[in-house]
Amino acid sequence: LAITIVGGDRRTEYYLPSLLQAGAKILAVGLTRLPCYLDVVPVDLLAGIRACHALLLPMAGMDAKGRVQSYYDDAPLVLDRTLSARGLLVLTGVARPELRELGAVNGWRICEIGADDELAYLNSVPTAEGAVRLAQDKAVKTVHGNRALVVGYGRCGITLAALLRGMGAHVTVAARQTGALAQAFAAGHSPQYMGDLSRGLASFDFVFNTVPALVFTEDVLVCMRRDSVLIDIASGGGVDYQAAMKLGRTAILAPSLPGKFTPETAGHILGRVLPRIIIENLPEER
Repeated sequence: LAITIVGGDRRTEYYLPSLLQAGAKILAVGLTRLPCYLDVVPVDLLAGIRACHALLLPMAGMDAKGRVQSYYDDAPLVLDRTLSARGLLVLTGVARPELRELGAVNGWRICEIGADDELAYLNSVPTAEGAVRLAQDKAVKTVHGNRALVVGYGRCGITLAALLRGMGAHVTVAARQTGALAQAFAAGHSPQYMGDLSRGLASFDFVFNTVPALVFTEDVLVCMRRDSVLIDIASGGGVDYQAAMKLGRTAILAPSLPGKFTPETAGHILGRVLPRIIIENLPEER
């Protein structure tokens, strides 16, 4: 099984050994500074696509211009319409609309591994720790003894709320579904209906958004204190950042936190789940 890895953050060197141990041949694009003990074959992008059974992009995928980031190389990596490969499995954390469109043109089968339950639950731990660490860097007070609001109570929200409570914060969880609010209450948090988000927002020192939709509009942000910190870890963001800047509110979009703060742990998590995900999604004809 040949897998081409294109770019990536520091997690790459920690998940790669698991793929090698599983017997995969690794073709590396944009990874010239990988540690030398990793047995990979450097190739260019076109050669890597033509020779592989699966293409592995960074968790962040590509940007709107087709660019792929790499911690291990300074040379530009750009995906375009010349990279046709009918039926090629392309894995990424989250696929932007531009990647889906490019995949349709090139005949790729896009697989968003961020939607995998096992990965999402395991990844919620380094994500939550990274979010709290970033909030502490931006704040002038401790988490302990202060009030924190977690918006959304999915996989990341559950872990984040538990972490904050364990650190001594007074945690409120905002969600839409009554079941999620009941679950938050049972876990010891104060529940709040998301439709009432503006109510009481000024009482929170730390705010964390996990909902991938525009939740923090200008009308909501105006209710937030200037000395509060808002960390947005939702895929694609859920904050009107122009409004936040205009109002003088501290709001930070924080994607790919595991790769930035805890690459070793996050890389080992990927190494644990990637072999299974690749086998489950690999088309038989390749």
